[in-house]
Amino acid sequence: MSRPLRIEFPGAWYHVTSRGAGRKSIFRKPEHRQLFCDLLGQTRILFKWEVHAYCLMDNHYHLLVHTPLGNLGRSMRHLNGVYTQRFNRSMGTDGPLFRGRYKSILIDADNYLLQVSRYIHRDPLEAGRLECLQDPQYCSYPYYLRGLKKCKWLDTSCVLEMMGPGNSRKLYKSYVEEAVVDEVSRFYSKGRVSPVLGGEEFLKEIEKFLQGQSLSPEVSGVRTLRKPPSISAIQEICATYFRIKKRDLIRSRARLPNNPRDFAIYLSRMTGGYKLTEISRQFGGMSYSGVSKAIGRLRLKIKTDKKMALQKKKLNRIVMKVRV
Repeated sequence: MSRPLRIEFPGAWYHVTSRGAGRKSIFRKPEHRQLFCDLLGQTRILFKWEVHAYCLMDNHYHLLVHTPLGNLGRSMRHLNGVYTQRFNRSMGTDGPLFRGRYKSILIDADNYLLQVSRYIHRDPLEAGRLECLQDPQYCSYPYYLRGLKKCKWLDTSCVLEMMGPGNSRKLYKSYVEEAVVDEVSRFYSKGRVSPVLGGEEFLKEIEKFLQGQSLSPEVSGVRTLRKPPSISAIQEICATYFRIKKRDLIRSRARLPNNPRDFAIYLSRMTGGYKLTEISRQFGGMSYSGVSKAIGRLRLKIKTDKKMALQKKKLNRIVMKVRV
C-alpha cells in the first residue's frame, strides 16, 4: 500500500487529522479529552510548534498547526504515541489506538488559513453535535468567541486578524456558522484529498521542489524543503528591494514608503516561520502585539492593492530561493 508523501519545512502550516482504528472512539471518558489537550500543550513546548485550532470528536480529531522548525513528523509521533500509551493505561487495554498514520495537508496559509479554520470548527455542526461548540474540551471555537481563561498553548490571534477591522470575534462567529459551499469545502469533499491545499504560486513552489525527486511506489520518509534564510537576511532582501538602508528598516519610527518594514515582518513570520518574539527582538524590540498587528495590516492591504500583492509574490520568491 502506498504511503502519503510528507513535505516538511520550517514555517509550514498543516491541517492534521487522525482517526480511531476500526472507527472506534479515541475519547471514551471526559478526562481523555483533557489528557489529549494537556499533551498538545506539552508537544507545543517540546517541539516549538503552534496550535491554532482543534476539534476532538469521538472517533477522530482535527488540528490546525504551524511548525516553525519543520518537524511535524516527530511532533505527531510523540503526540499520538504518548496519548495511545496513556489511553491504554486508563482503559486497561493495549495495542494500536489510531487507524494507521495520521493524515496531514500542507496549507497555503496566505490564501486558505481562514477557510481551513472554519472547516475544522464546523465539524461538530456538520455532525449535528451543537453542544460541542460550547465546550472547549471538544474544540477551540469557544476560545475564538468568548473571553475564556486563556489557553496558553492555543493561538487565536492569527486567524482572528484575518477578519479585518471591526469586532473580529463577532465577525468570525458569523463566518463559521454561515453554511456556505466554498473552495475548501469542495476540496475536502473529493474522494482522495490532495496532500497540498494552495494557490497557484504556492503549488508551483512545491512542484519545483518535487521535480527531479525519484519517488518509489511506496513513499517513505519525509521530503524536506531547504531551511529559510535568517531574519537578518530577510531584512537585507527587503532593504535591497525597496532601496533603503537596513537600519532604517529596523527602526520603529523610521518613515518608510510602501510599507517595507511590514513586508519584512510578514515574510519573517509567514515564509521564515520565526516566532513573534524572535521577530520582535530583530525589529528594535517592538512589542509582541505590534508584530502581530503589522502582519495583519499587510494582509489587508495585499487583498485590496494589486501592486502590493505582486510585491509580496516577488519578495516571497526571492526569500525562498536564498540558500542557507
